[in-house]
Amino acid sequence: MTLSSILRRVSEYTEYDLYAHSEGPKIVVVGVGGAGCNAVWRMKKLGIDVPTIAINTDYPHLRMIDADTKILLKSKDGNGVGGNVGYGEQSALMAREKIAEILKDVDIAFLTAGLGGGTGTGAAPVIADILRKNGAMVISIVTLPFKIEKVHVAKAKDGLKKIMEKSNTVIVLENEKLIDIVPNRPLNEAFMVMDQLISYSIMSFVDIITKPSLINIDISDLRYIMNSGKLSTILLSEGDIDDIRKIVVDALNNPLMNVDYSTANGALLHMTVGEDATLSMIYSTVDTISSFLRENSKISMGARVDPEYTGKMRILVVLTGIKVPFVEEEKLKERSIGNIFEDDFEVK
Repeated sequence: MTLSSILRRVSEYTEYDLYAHSEGPKIVVVGVGGAGCNAVWRMKKLGIDVPTIAINTDYPHLRMIDADTKILLKSKDGNGVGGNVGYGEQSALMAREKIAEILKDVDIAFLTAGLGGGTGTGAAPVIADILRKNGAMVISIVTLPFKIEKVHVAKAKDGLKKIMEKSNTVIVLENEKLIDIVPNRPLNEAFMVMDQLISYSIMSFVDIITKPSLINIDISDLRYIMNSGKLSTILLSEGDIDDIRKIVVDALNNPLMNVDYSTANGALLHMTVGEDATLSMIYSTVDTISSFLRENSKISMGARVDPEYTGKMRILVVLTGIKVPFVEEEKLKERSIGNIFEDDFEVK
């Protein structure tokens, strides 16, 4: 067989393969409750190119949101559920069939909500469950309230446990970090920063799945990593390609919440580089990330060449299997309560 015939066969196969798989995965972004809908609205303004769905019990707020699809959940007067998590959950359960119909045939769903209120905390786990039962991979991105919001923190802890049960993985962002990032900005602007962080995180995810890269990350890679751990964090960094270790360390030193990533057992790494990037630079980046992970951790990587990044590199890292301090605190409390009961009922 001649070289020209081999190349012709490869070309024919490639054309057929591209034609057969041209549609790609169906991806949606779902915002639940006030904070979730605000994040969806922000993404629409930024030009996200996948369908967006806003779900809320607050009609006036939902009416002002720009989204491809809006779902108003039932509440007493159409003005929300007053922070009642049970009402938020029931409102989603009552609309379960309608929501399931709208969310059918989805491959990947990014679900975002603020935990600590009524609708986001109560309805988001129900919607995640609907998506999972429809066959979708669910990546939930949730925000936690400030520590001084005692009542909201208690609701958020319970909501986080529920949404962890219903999602493939949950990326947790913490409002408390806004004090470090934008301590002197007006309140509305500070929360807008969190919306932007959520939007950038989700849009970066969508880009690495839908846009062609030199080294692609597909839905199988995503499932492989996202099933590695229930809790995840997302890290972002950009810098001079001559100092790759600094780019990686800057990302690891600036998580959007307080996490212990020493337990991480999976990493999704995507790099955007210029045309001057070399193979050794890509290898060095992956090697540096892996040096911070446990042995036998799962790693999937992707890389895209963008002429605007000549001399620079941008990385997005998702670490799975992490520990979140306030989740660990709850586990300790539960174990302590369990020990008390065991002591009370010990058979002597």
